[in-house]
Amino acid sequence: MRLVSSTITGNRDSAVRHVISVLISDRVGVLRDITSAVTGLGGNIDGISQTVVQGYFTVILTASFSRPCDAETIRSAILKNFAPNEASVVVRPYERAGEAEPTVRGERYIVTLNGNDRPGILKTVTSFLAEKGVNIEDWFVEFHAGHVVHVGEITLPAQLDIRQLQTELKRTASALGLESVLQHENIFRATNDIGPIRALLEGSANG
Repeated sequence: MRLVSSTITGNRDSAVRHVISVLISDRVGVLRDITSAVTGLGGNIDGISQTVVQGYFTVILTASFSRPCDAETIRSAILKNFAPNEASVVVRPYERAGEAEPTVRGERYIVTLNGNDRPGILKTVTSFLAEKGVNIEDWFVEFHAGHVVHVGEITLPAQLDIRQLQTELKRTASALGLESVLQHENIFRATNDIGPIRALLEGSANG
């Protein structure tokens, strides 16, 4: 599950803002224990993304504090809600980057890879995409009895030749023993009739 929030309350410009990341074995109540520590210090959570991978929970969030609050104070408050060595917590001051600009200007596509799992798939495919100037927005992987399904949300530069990219991607995937499909996100979602990509992953692995 991934949660994303952009709701902002209060005057963020006058607040102290931090970026917080937590990694922990998943269990019930993890997000409660993290957020209660942050809000207990007077923090307002104004951005969050969370997921669980192979039984490990990870979250990155931003929070604004109306009064001075340093990184170590926040980290200590979060760790107090967990057993010793249960969680890894990183807190950094938020650095304003001005108006956010897209990493890559272009259209969003969905790439899917299917086949038998083997070492080096991600290294090879992500290297290929990076060389083409393609930005990976999101990537999910599902394993089932030696079979692997990769689904990635990527942004293609506007000047990129899509047909040429499809041809080269198929060639790269084929060398790994994989089938590949590249579709515009609108076509992908329409033809698969799904919301979350994770639902497709689960269906492909069990199909």
